[in-house]
Amino acid sequence: MHDADRLRAQDAPDFEHLLDRALRSEEIREAVRRTDGALNAEQLRTRALQARAALVATAVPEYRDYLQLRAAAAESRPTSPAVPATTTASGLLPALGVLVPALSATAAVLFLALGLGLRAAGLPSGFADELVGAGLTAAGVAAAATSVGLLWMLIAATRNRSAAEAGGPGGAGTPLAEAYEAWQQALLERGVLPFLLGLLDDPGRKRGPGGFSGPDVTGPEVPDRE
Repeated sequence: MHDADRLRAQDAPDFEHLLDRALRSEEIREAVRRTDGALNAEQLRTRALQARAALVATAVPEYRDYLQLRAAAAESRPTSPAVPATTTASGLLPALGVLVPALSATAAVLFLALGLGLRAAGLPSGFADELVGAGLTAAGVAAAATSVGLLWMLIAATRNRSAAEAGGPGGAGTPLAEAYEAWQQALLERGVLPFLLGLLDDPGRKRGPGGFSGPDVTGPEVPDRE
């Protein structure tokens, strides 16, 4: 495999995640059961990692397309993007969501304590009533601010979850995401699954991708560093 097609260091976790997904698949789990545990999942994972270079070679065209689109996307990305106004607002809202309820609650406790204390001491009731009223108002502000803060946190969490579920580099539906999915699918179907099934068919032999006998791999490939 040409050096330009070798697995990049930043893509090594993607390979391992795909391998783990394959090991959890019903097809592989059933094959492991059929062999009565001749090779367990950890042993299969170790051998697949050792044969990573050969496995990656089964999906070189798709990987090359993905790398080209990723490089193009990186070049078109602004080097110093302007900070949107919403960034400042999103940083200010959490701070206010903490400060306003805390200050309001403190003021409510203070006013109510003074007002009720003056009433208990039998001092002029007008001032005491004003303090109690201020305390109740501050308590209402604290409750309202707490509710708004919780609502904002819920909205933020929902947005973050939606962004995470979109998945894929560049977001779902983009050419980059589609190229990534094509590479992952090709690597799974032409490389990882046939390799694992080949090992389970003949646990005593080292096999290359597609189930054919391959070279003895003594250790994992050291990925290129960009």
